[in-house]
Amino acid sequence: MITKNKMKKLIPFLVLSMILISCTIRVRSTYDHRVTFDKYKSFCWMKGCEFTFSGPGYLKEPLIQQQLQSAIIAEMNLKGISYNNDLPDLLMDVHVVMKPDTVYAFHVPNETYVPSFMGDEEIIMLKGTLIIDLVDKTTSQMVWRSTAESYFEAHPELTEKNFQRGVARALHQFPPKKK
Repeated sequence: MITKNKMKKLIPFLVLSMILISCTIRVRSTYDHRVTFDKYKSFCWMKGCEFTFSGPGYLKEPLIQQQLQSAIIAEMNLKGISYNNDLPDLLMDVHVVMKPDTVYAFHVPNETYVPSFMGDEEIIMLKGTLIIDLVDKTTSQMVWRSTAESYFEAHPELTEKNFQRGVARALHQFPPKKK
């Protein structure tokens, strides 16, 4: 039987485990299968090649925007697609959504320490979504959409490393492999 003392020591470990497990990034990508992606060599931002994105107000600070923009440019460069605001092949639109969400802590029902979701401890976290749309500039047709979702603590660290990680995951399967 688990004593209250054992439970008090175990709860922080279980909460930390739950947060680490939930910090994985889930990515869904969709694209136009008729498009030959190796023809794309350059991109710029959707609205007049000026970096804009929709998202919460606190992400509109210049330093945060620069970090997100730099992460995207670096990842696209790794894929052989350079930033070019004069003659881009692709136009990119970026959306960030951050919503509070309730996550439930693990509850240990017996001494076997088998976790279940029967507990009543709630943790409020942010569910963040990064959406990247790519549009063929010539045809004005969307050719790629990636949606990356993850949970964050209530006040996430908005660091360059975190932006790089999220963008890399969101664009991991871009461009799609030829079949």
